[in-house]
Amino acid sequence: MDPSRRSGACRVCFCTFLVVLFGRLCHSLSLCWVGTTRLAAQLPLGGLLHIRSSQSSISKDTQTAHKETVALAAKRSSTASIVGSQDLNLYGQELKPCSQEGDTTTGWTRTGFCAWEPSDSGYHQVCVTMSQQFLQSSTKYDANDLSTVVTDGGHWCVCAWAWAAAVSRDPERFENLKLDCARTNAYLRDVYQSYSASGQGLTSPSGVQYEAQAALEAVDRLCKA
Repeated sequence: MDPSRRSGACRVCFCTFLVVLFGRLCHSLSLCWVGTTRLAAQLPLGGLLHIRSSQSSISKDTQTAHKETVALAAKRSSTASIVGSQDLNLYGQELKPCSQEGDTTTGWTRTGFCAWEPSDSGYHQVCVTMSQQFLQSSTKYDANDLSTVVTDGGHWCVCAWAWAAAVSRDPERFENLKLDCARTNAYLRDVYQSYSASGQGLTSPSGVQYEAQAALEAVDRLCKA
């Protein structure tokens, strides 16, 4: 073959290769953009702070806020670990058990109480009457499937972030959760106050963060001490 023709053919092949490569790159970027857009469209809007890209940053912030919460709670008691009937509820009275007849035994320590325990970084202190709406939302947005342990109408000690999530997504009806003030631990206020003061959100298993101050205000409206 004529060297000039061979050179021209090579240039054509190389240009074709670049066009195909560029096309595939654009296609990949397009798919990523569409996927990101779809994910964003599924996230709740009201009160949602953000999803952090760095899990290590979340862990560090959470550990700091947890230490501050434990310290704040310790100031209110001669011992930092009070469990069961010795705890107080949101009315400042003796804490009642969250688990009732027909319920699976709940609580971080599985005593039936939403007891305060310093090792519980999820703060399972919020006693609620469960709703189907919350069960579905918590599974979808927070990677928190409780359907195997509690059903609609049952009673469960949910995490502090879970109540904050319900307040965030539905500020008026709280996704039909019913907060039981007499069975919710008084230390819950310390948790929200500590996170609010430090400017930290409460993080769900999926990495979504929810505002502590809004959750605290909802608690105070429903349960005046």
